[in-house]
Amino acid sequence: MDNFGLVLLGMSCITFVCRFLFFYKNLPFELGEKTKLALSYTAPSVLTAMWVPIVFLSYQHIEQSFFTSPFLIAGLLSILLSLKFKSTLLIVMVSMTLFITLQLTY
Repeated sequence: MDNFGLVLLGMSCITFVCRFLFFYKNLPFELGEKTKLALSYTAPSVLTAMWVPIVFLSYQHIEQSFFTSPFLIAGLLSILLSLKFKSTLLIVMVSMTLFITLQLTY
């Protein structure tokens, strides 16, 4: 196994152990309300850190304008759909279909 595989395995184990400790019901461990509130911002922060570079920097690598980037168009569509519909699966499927279609046409 190369170094990448070992690092990936290590990060997977660390993530599993951290999550397991919080969700395992038999451990006598309870987080305080302030800690729970602070942790509620984790998912939006991580997701934002992931999608911002993809959407706003992807057009530089594929030699097209920012406004015709498939990443931006599919991202905007997913935002609009999420405001209208509450079905996450529907939003993901429609947005991915549009993204793949745009990727194939450019």
